[in-house]
Amino acid sequence: MKSKKLITLISVILILAMVTLSGCGAGSETPAEPEAPAELSAPVNVACMNGPTGMGMVDLMGNENYNIEVFQAPTDAVPKIVNGEIDIACVPSNLAAVLYNKTEGQIVCVSPMVMGVLHILGNNADITTLEDFKGKTIVSAGQGGTPEYALTEVLQAAGLVIGQDVNVEWLASHADVNQVLLTTEGTIAMVPEPFVSAALTKGEGKVTDLFDMNTLWADATGQDFPMGVLIARRDFVENRAEDLGIVLADLKASIDDVNTASDEVAQKIVDAGFLGEPAIAKKAIPNCSLCLYADAEGDKSFENGAAIMKTFNETMYALTPQAVGGTLPGDDLYYTGE
Repeated sequence: MKSKKLITLISVILILAMVTLSGCGAGSETPAEPEAPAELSAPVNVACMNGPTGMGMVDLMGNENYNIEVFQAPTDAVPKIVNGEIDIACVPSNLAAVLYNKTEGQIVCVSPMVMGVLHILGNNADITTLEDFKGKTIVSAGQGGTPEYALTEVLQAAGLVIGQDVNVEWLASHADVNQVLLTTEGTIAMVPEPFVSAALTKGEGKVTDLFDMNTLWADATGQDFPMGVLIARRDFVENRAEDLGIVLADLKASIDDVNTASDEVAQKIVDAGFLGEPAIAKKAIPNCSLCLYADAEGDKSFENGAAIMKTFNETMYALTPQAVGGTLPGDDLYYTGE
């Protein structure tokens, strides 16, 4: 009996030992290491404007992977985009088509980035309807770009013709426009965010928001109003496809962060030189309509972004072929994620 008990005890001990060793072996297996975040194959050269597009990129500034240059006017960036110095750029919407034609198809429109942000402001200006613009002068920047063509379309819908019924004084930059607006009573000016918020804050009591161009555009055309778009050189899209995916992910994260309009974000925008006061930045951000159509499906899909831009270019072309560079771009202008 004693020998049988001893054998049983030994068997139990052996079984327990095997179970314990088995458990330890399973638990001690080296866990699979998480995949390292994708890295760019080389730094990316980026151009943006001093405005919402630049603000949307603020989290990428100072990142060694991105060489970001901020331009006061789109025309300053065009030569660098055309000669290949710039890989990716944020430009006025119609400029994507113009550059496509200028480079014989070497530009791809990746996504809308800024929706309608233009407003018409007045410094104690006696304007209540669009018809009141007759005989008046509007001060603006962006001649030859989206602002000019949008204003032309909106005024035509009201039966007014620029150069005949309404005069437009074109200045070099939106900052110059705000300077005139804030210092000259009676001025009527068209500016985008964040210059709208800056003018309304600094000119409190005398500067008022007369019209939201996004609403006027929708009334005139029944369409969305993309103001700024993300473009890339075709060789970058085709030869650095993985890098493009990383750029879009990084840019989306930056835009999402900026759209929180937190105190930290507002300070970053001030530190980057886009605005002088955090309070103005916090006020402007929600009105900048920053977005990125970079999803495989859903409301913010590449396909929907391409549709918005294609419709916009068709409207611009019908208004005047010059608005899109003389020729309606082919479908290969629009990036669909494929």
